[in-house]
Amino acid sequence: MGSVFKRIVLLISLFFLYILVKEFLILYAAARTVHPWFGIGVLVLIAAFLGYFVLIPVVRILGFRPRYSPARDPEKTAALIEQRMNHFRSNPYLIRSGFDFDAVQPDRDGYDRVMAVLLPEAERIRKKYVTQVFYTTAIAQNGFLDALLILSASVNLIRELFVLYHGRVSNRDLWTIARTVYFSIAIGGSEGVEYATDEILAKVFSGSVKSIPFASRILGSLADGFVNAALLTRVSLITEKYCTLLFAESNRALYPSFRTVISTTKILTGDLIEKVGIETRALSKDKAETLALRTLNPVGVILGKALGRYAEESARLSPIHREWVRETSQLAHNPFGYVFRKVSDLFRRSDTADGRMPDRGI
Repeated sequence: MGSVFKRIVLLISLFFLYILVKEFLILYAAARTVHPWFGIGVLVLIAAFLGYFVLIPVVRILGFRPRYSPARDPEKTAALIEQRMNHFRSNPYLIRSGFDFDAVQPDRDGYDRVMAVLLPEAERIRKKYVTQVFYTTAIAQNGFLDALLILSASVNLIRELFVLYHGRVSNRDLWTIARTVYFSIAIGGSEGVEYATDEILAKVFSGSVKSIPFASRILGSLADGFVNAALLTRVSLITEKYCTLLFAESNRALYPSFRTVISTTKILTGDLIEKVGIETRALSKDKAETLALRTLNPVGVILGKALGRYAEESARLSPIHREWVRETSQLAHNPFGYVFRKVSDLFRRSDTADGRMPDRGI
């Protein structure tokens, strides 16, 4: 029965991959319509993106020593605790945190105390990538781009978790996690599941949705982003369990329930979703916003303003992440204006450099 179920899941994922390839061809055809060289440029950008944000992190993941995986025999947990506690003494994060290893024993209580120190950092890493996937895939509006963003976020999230725990899982378990990433890409990239719209977003927008321009488009994009965020949350929770769980009778014990994934994603994206709701309701009242931006890019306008508010008000962002959110806010709100400003800055810097050359005696 289990074999039949796995085959059904594989067939469904292959169908989703077909949709994903179709989305890529649509994107490429649209680029070639502008100019053949533009189509080639898109392919080069995609290849560069995969190389830098996927291939390099994967190589780094494979370079970690396999140190983690839960025991299948409960009698081996004591030896596993002692082995991990010895390994934690060389953990860079614990050393930087000033953790007192002499104050704990190599037993379950000591292990739990170490986990209590690592857990907040693991949650910070998870929140960073899950929120990024939420708003970037909501803006992307293309299944193939969604798949690229989910893939890069998954790989880099897994890499950062392995850096935090100072080691990776075995090759066999790494392959299991890779399959989870594969299914997340297939489902998220196909845009075939948007079950979260009513449950997650209806409460945020309450009864005022109908009065908001382009409400269905905005809600659909946000629902798509939330589903992708939930898929990444599942990848994160599974990876974390492989690194922290001491005993698992089977792989099923490592997989979080649907309710756990959804509730965790709600918590991670709740503050940003709330700000999106505020900006969405304000859109219909803000007469200063240009009609062109509302008509051509309503989702970008909403998310751009919400991300700007999120960057300024959230206390959980690191300086680098905060600046990245600000840049994404500007790009989402007015992509053409953002690109124009960046190109202008490049020419301005070039002119400034040329102006300083005589002073340097060159």
